[in-house]
Amino acid sequence: MFDKYFWKREKKIKRNYDIEDSLFEKMKQATEIYDAGIADIFNACVMELIHSENIKLYETKETDLYEAHTFYILESNVTGLEKLNAKYGVSIRRLVNIAIRNAFET
Repeated sequence: MFDKYFWKREKKIKRNYDIEDSLFEKMKQATEIYDAGIADIFNACVMELIHSENIKLYETKETDLYEAHTFYILESNVTGLEKLNAKYGVSIRRLVNIAIRNAFET
């Protein structure tokens, strides 16, 4: 029963990711609705992408601004992103932004 509501304890790794500013704002807004920090929202987005492999490429605009943010990311998410990178040839930076975009546009 608890697996539906909580993640199992897992090692977290400190990583920097360039996140599109508008997507980071959406994650911040989500923390006002859910009992979760930005790192939790980020990990959930990445976890969903790893499970779904729903890699939707989107057009980047010259006006898109990216800023580096540091997260404690679950070790399984780091491994999952690396596998998706190897399988699809999409950069980790792009995969992370796709994961967040998918979560908020679905």
